[in-house]
Amino acid sequence: METFNDDDLSQFMKTFYGYGTLSAKFWFIGMEEGGGNSFTEVQARLSAWEQLGKPELADLRDFHLLLRMPEFFTPPVKLQRTWMQIARITLAAKGEPHSLNELRTYQQDHLGRKSGETCLMELLPLPSPRTSAWEYNKWSTLPFLAKREAYHHSILPQRSAYLRKQILENEPEFVIFYGIGYSSYWQDIVGKEVEFQEQGDFWSAITSHTIYLMVKHPNARRLSNTYFENVGAYMHEHLQT
Repeated sequence: METFNDDDLSQFMKTFYGYGTLSAKFWFIGMEEGGGNSFTEVQARLSAWEQLGKPELADLRDFHLLLRMPEFFTPPVKLQRTWMQIARITLAAKGEPHSLNELRTYQQDHLGRKSGETCLMELLPLPSPRTSAWEYNKWSTLPFLAKREAYHHSILPQRSAYLRKQILENEPEFVIFYGIGYSSYWQDIVGKEVEFQEQGDFWSAITSHTIYLMVKHPNARRLSNTYFENVGAYMHEHLQT
């Protein structure tokens, strides 16, 4: 059985948060990336991160080209389900067209770029195909990776504190948390003093520096494109010009 270099894996878990730039106007925060179906796949992610200089935030396009996933960034662009809806929300928030062609262009050229307007981050660092899956106990000797629950207990406090600190320091205009089932984690990040208000089928909280939203995950079943357009329309009403 192949295993990771645990020092490298530990550094990745402590310091890699996603894609884009902290100066972005639109921050999207999810629970964890999909993938992680095999040791080889996760090792490729570690290698790509190392090749890019072990950044806290990588360029989404550069990272995935190193993973040999050009189909998401070169014509004809294949739309990725989560990224597509993030792009839809962003374009709608700016009051711009969001047809399939515009979504492909945005995913290809703008989403999660180092010099762009979107920041895509994850609360948990290790990719996983589903919440019920856990293979890292076979690929690592780190004690807290023996079970997913121990991993959560070990990793969540530090990463939650980091995200909260970065939001307060950088004051993005919008922070969109996706995955309503993780609302307790999102509340921990923004602080108990921030009160969310229901906006039909998503939630928002307006503070002096940032507008927070909690929305359903793009991979949730039976969600229409209109749902994400409505989220973007709400943001457009509050967008600073």
